[in-house]
Amino acid sequence: MPIKNLSDVRRLPRLGKIALGVKKTTNKEGKPCSPFPTEVDYFVCPPAVQKVFGEKPKELRIMFPVNNDEVFFQQWNKCYGASSLKCKGDGERAWAWDDDTGGLKEIPCPCPKLEGGECKPIGTLQFLIPEVDGAGIWQITTSSKNSIIDVNSSIDFIRAVAGRIHMIPLILKREPRTMTRTEDNKQKKSTHYTLKLDIAEGFTLRQLQAAAQIKAECVLLPPADETKDDLLYPENGFAPDEPEKPVKLDKGHSSTLDDLPEGDDDTSTPDQTADIATLIEALEERGKSGKILAEIKKHRGIDLENTNGLTIEEADKVRAFLKEWVINIDEKRKQANA
Repeated sequence: MPIKNLSDVRRLPRLGKIALGVKKTTNKEGKPCSPFPTEVDYFVCPPAVQKVFGEKPKELRIMFPVNNDEVFFQQWNKCYGASSLKCKGDGERAWAWDDDTGGLKEIPCPCPKLEGGECKPIGTLQFLIPEVDGAGIWQITTSSKNSIIDVNSSIDFIRAVAGRIHMIPLILKREPRTMTRTEDNKQKKSTHYTLKLDIAEGFTLRQLQAAAQIKAECVLLPPADETKDDLLYPENGFAPDEPEKPVKLDKGHSSTLDDLPEGDDDTSTPDQTADIATLIEALEERGKSGKILAEIKKHRGIDLENTNGLTIEEADKVRAFLKEWVINIDEKRKQANA
């Protein structure tokens, strides 16, 4: 029996984290200082990801594992202490650690700590990188409001076009954005590298919709190998399929398979039977006997594996029809080799 509130809990297996910055240990003057984070214009990736995308990639080819963005892109106002999370809220309510009781207490959100910078909006983006080894997700954490807004907007747009967001091939980018801030009553500009979610370059919205028609569980399956299998086909291949051509009969009119007679009481002669057998062998050498015999059987119900049951008139028309096919195939091959 499952355990309530435990057996139904699931978490995405995490392979590692990808950072948006590095820690510097020197200040602007080049003097040593305490480590502090500095933004960079590329993804700071573990070796497994660098092996696929290079040392300093600015784009990653990703997919989201599920359709619910509340699972793969959680967003909270968070306040951290020296080493642990002290409080997180959703903009209305927050749950903060209470040192007096040793548990959580509910408080209004936001609170003054958000304006003071102690608390920040945090987005945790979790995704698949299909080209990297391992079964699990990779994680990026951002405190950029612009990144959170842009990623949310892209998710909604792609879902509106494709009907879903999970298992759709996407590109996650670092994109430069010029921002203006006020400092000492002066406006100053700076460049930051926000997250942007996009479809692959050269990938149209029509192709995006087509990709969404593939079942999510089949997206990563390799395409079928459609190369020639020598176990099924002769070495020289088959001659190109020919349209059905009228057969000139001795009586001066044209005939196709539909004009073959239904049959009468007079059976075919040994010479007719021998001629038909010879023509069938000739078609076998040219790789066409199976197709033609199947067509005759399908259209008129005549099985040429047993030619003894043909009438004289049937045998004449079948013989003329097969002979015309042999001639047509040989002429076509001569033209191709000319």
